[in-house]
Amino acid sequence: TAADLDLQDELTKQEAALETAGADAPAEDRGLAASETLAVERLATRLQGTAAANVPGWLVFNPCAYTRRVALEIADFGGPIAVADPVKAAQFDGNSAKLVVEIPSLGFAWIPAGKLGTPAPKAKLKTAEGTIVRNEFFEAEIDPTTGGLRAFRDMRTRLNRLGMVPIWNPGSTCKATGTPIVSAGAALGEIITAGDIHDEQGTLLATFTQRLRAWMGRPALEVQLTFDVKQPATGYPWHGYFGARFGRRDERAVLFRGSHGKNARTSSTRPCSADYLEFRLGGERTFLFTGGLPFLQTQSNRLVDAVLIPEGETERRYEFLIAADRDHPMQTAQGWVTPTPMLKGNAGPPNGMTSSWLGHLDLPSLLLTGLRPDVGRALTARFVETASYAGAAELRFAVAPATASMIDGSGIELQNLTLDAGAIPLEFSADEGFRLRAAW
Repeated sequence: TAADLDLQDELTKQEAALETAGADAPAEDRGLAASETLAVERLATRLQGTAAANVPGWLVFNPCAYTRRVALEIADFGGPIAVADPVKAAQFDGNSAKLVVEIPSLGFAWIPAGKLGTPAPKAKLKTAEGTIVRNEFFEAEIDPTTGGLRAFRDMRTRLNRLGMVPIWNPGSTCKATGTPIVSAGAALGEIITAGDIHDEQGTLLATFTQRLRAWMGRPALEVQLTFDVKQPATGYPWHGYFGARFGRRDERAVLFRGSHGKNARTSSTRPCSADYLEFRLGGERTFLFTGGLPFLQTQSNRLVDAVLIPEGETERRYEFLIAADRDHPMQTAQGWVTPTPMLKGNAGPPNGMTSSWLGHLDLPSLLLTGLRPDVGRALTARFVETASYAGAAELRFAVAPATASMIDGSGIELQNLTLDAGAIPLEFSADEGFRLRAAW
């Protein structure tokens, strides 16, 4: 529609402004939040056009072409609800809710508003105690001496995969201060620790707080580091910096870096990787998802630093994910940094369904990286192959398109595609990036 194309034009302008002003432009100047809200409202109106009225709830969307389990924290929720599809875990504190929700690919999930007086779900296991947070996939242990991460263990082998400590390079000691703050709920286990970073002469350089979070049903540990720098970093940025030092248990583990959809072995001392770093030992794979923080530096056969605060850096809060044995790590990397738009309304589930997909891609190694409206009841999609294998896949939509074609970066048609029972056939080479246009 004309409104869709207006939004497309606005997104194009925002991209141009970002490229001109840079990522340091204030968020309120980018207009991205307003565009997201507008798109969500339009989509919700279409989906809930025939839904039952006066049934308050939340509509949550998944912009990715694969099923995601997302963690939601909603301040004004109303009260408890039952743990039933699409809600996989839930805990409630008064009117606030912490939920783990499963959303189908390019689809939605509808969550009913809670009511005070409804029984709250019971915990399936103790998600936090002492110095440990855990869920059904892993447990993470705090080091009481340093305040860092002593161990990240999968629940199957119980082997320590990875540890971490905040550091100042070229040399420092880290000491925990105070008692860990522990919160154990039915959906979330959380531990917050604090510590000091001293140089080799004992001078206080910075203090830090570290938050570890384990959500039920989600196989990744959330790590948040916040620094209060007392002595700013100066000098060569690869030498003088505050950062996070990660250590693997076995020096034989091989490093792989994931960047722009590709996974490649690396022996570089500075394996820059904006998506993830993989530590591989035989069939054991451990992943550090950096969320766009690309600057990494090895210190030995076992240690890797994430460079966080060199000279001139003003950010003080940083977040990572740690996970074990992910079959498709690029999905985790993309899903972690992709927003989960949501909208509270007074209409019930669309067509009586609490969740459904609107689009579906049947090959997990083929990553959808863009989906936009185009002229004439059409859309354009952008893909990249991430497993380094040639192959074929099918893309489906809830309403089958009339035509589809491959296009180049300027939108010029390269090849018509013959639909197969409404599905768009896709053929591609290893590591290939390509685009298509579908019209209705």
